[in-house]
Amino acid sequence: MKLGLSKPSDRWPLQDHLFWSGAFMLAIAPLLAAATGLDERALFGRSPWDKPLRFALSLGVYAVTMALAAQWLLARTRVLGWRWLSPVVLGALVFEMSWILVQAARGVDSHFNERTAFEDLMFGLMGVGAALLSLGAFWLGLAASRLTLSAVEAKDRLIALGIALGFAGTGLLLPWTGEALVDAGRSQSAFEARFAVPLLGWRLDGSDPRPAHFVAAHLMQGLPLVAVGLAHINPRCRSAASVGALIALAVSAAVLTLWLLP
Repeated sequence: MKLGLSKPSDRWPLQDHLFWSGAFMLAIAPLLAAATGLDERALFGRSPWDKPLRFALSLGVYAVTMALAAQWLLARTRVLGWRWLSPVVLGALVFEMSWILVQAARGVDSHFNERTAFEDLMFGLMGVGAALLSLGAFWLGLAASRLTLSAVEAKDRLIALGIALGFAGTGLLLPWTGEALVDAGRSQSAFEARFAVPLLGWRLDGSDPRPAHFVAAHLMQGLPLVAVGLAHINPRCRSAASVGALIALAVSAAVLTLWLLP
């Protein structure tokens, strides 16, 4: 699949790989789901494949969303630095998922694992990778914010605003909520199952920062989708109502993220 970018100076061959890496992660999710039932080992009372399953879904959606947003933006404007940032984001994505799979196969945790110096180092590198993924989202959000003012068509301005608010919101809030996870000092699989939401494993007693992390991570999908929906429902794009709705949703999501933090 070629994403068909219209700015040759901005095009980067790994752009296609970013899309397909996300598609691959989504494709292996059913296999990981099957592994949770077939593997009898337990890690903190849960299958060691629970975490790879959640991350395959999350990172897969992240990569596909970023690739499609970059395609849309590059067809309409220049994204300075994306030629160099794109392979960095791809590398971080592959590294994160690969290490989580390796540790699951070994039956040990990938997060907050200090059993050996190497595993402690790898967890630190995962933190760097997460920061790079956040930077990629924020960078595209900045590029989209410029397009909200320069795009000729009202429809493009509205969609660009959705990308700007969603991607910049994820880029800013994700490290904050990620730091809350680190401060909690426990891995995502370390909660007792009786307190957890199925699959997600969220604790329900108000001490779990992961719901906030989830909201922050998926702003970059939610707000652009709302913008596309508004543009199609209202082809003439009455700017005041549509822009107001997007900004209200963005503010509400930010407030909800902060409220969900322990």
